[in-house]
Amino acid sequence: MNKHSTLEHQSFRKASKKHSGLKLIKRFFRDHDLVSAKNILSEITSSAMNRNTWIRPEPSAVLDFYLSVKSFIRGCYLLQFRHKKWMLNTPEEITSCRVLGSLSEREYAHPFRVFKNAFRDHDIQDFDRFIAEVSYFSLGVYDGQPGGNVVTPFISLNKMLDAAWVVLERVEGESGRG
Repeated sequence: MNKHSTLEHQSFRKASKKHSGLKLIKRFFRDHDLVSAKNILSEITSSAMNRNTWIRPEPSAVLDFYLSVKSFIRGCYLLQFRHKKWMLNTPEEITSCRVLGSLSEREYAHPFRVFKNAFRDHDIQDFDRFIAEVSYFSLGVYDGQPGGNVVTPFISLNKMLDAAWVVLERVEGESGRG
């Protein structure tokens, strides 16, 4: 069982194929649905910011989420370069704000812009540092807090989760029609 888990996380790191960004994102959403991923991320971040609390789930679940998010970030980084090659179907009229999530209508229509904006503001190391610090500080009661700006990477990561979900829905919708 432990061997299977290790092999699964090693496959997250393989990013040499043509559509590897999409494969990394598919793997992330295979293990975590959108709502639970956003809840775990907000729970980890809030418990890291509160000095006298620690996260309730098992530490192994936090570590698993940490590794998954690191691979997800790399998948999003690779997807930002594919926006001109992939023509996604345009969304129908938006009937509910719930469909948008944390995205604006413009970002919902063009989800690749979310990735470009996120990586224009932060590089991969900033996101890695953010997820490593909040994961570390959420696992126990410490005197310190995560250093640097925590809010902006948190918001960008939430938007990337929504945008990746939109891209995945549209790509799978197109492949289902063909």
